[in-house]
Amino acid sequence: MSMTDKSVSKVSLISIESTSRRVLENLFHYYVYDMSEFMGWAPNDQGQFPFRLSQFDVYWQREDHFPYFIYVEGELAGFALVRKYPANRSVYDIEQFFVLRKFKGQGVGKQVLELILKSYPGKWQIRVLKENTGALHFWKSAVSRIVGSDYRLCEDIDVDLTMHFVRFQVST
Repeated sequence: MSMTDKSVSKVSLISIESTSRRVLENLFHYYVYDMSEFMGWAPNDQGQFPFRLSQFDVYWQREDHFPYFIYVEGELAGFALVRKYPANRSVYDIEQFFVLRKFKGQGVGKQVLELILKSYPGKWQIRVLKENTGALHFWKSAVSRIVGSDYRLCEDIDVDLTMHFVRFQVST
């Protein structure tokens, strides 16, 4: 690897067992902190960005929800929460996706997306907050690496927010 090559060599996805749920909850605090930039959330009186722990229950209760830890060369680097989209169960959706800052800009997220799509061929969508232009740039680049220009970018409503949707299909 040259000095200018910032890509990492060993990225893996490991299914999150219910016994490791607490690790996901701990990492999620960093995700919520990062998202506060776009959502305007403030920390509580304890200095934490709160979230509902119960939101993760579905990942161990339903067969159409798939939680993963991201590892880089054996080191915990983030998580990916994949599901069938509640409003259209024929579409896979990345509900939450988080890579620790230490690993950003090294191709980790793109490699993770490739691993996910190999495991779940079919119709896909990735939702991105309108304000999060950096994430939108990342997802367009990551998706185009896999499907070229064969994706559709549009705005749509997700629950109560207008978001960017990147929609595409992956075959086996």
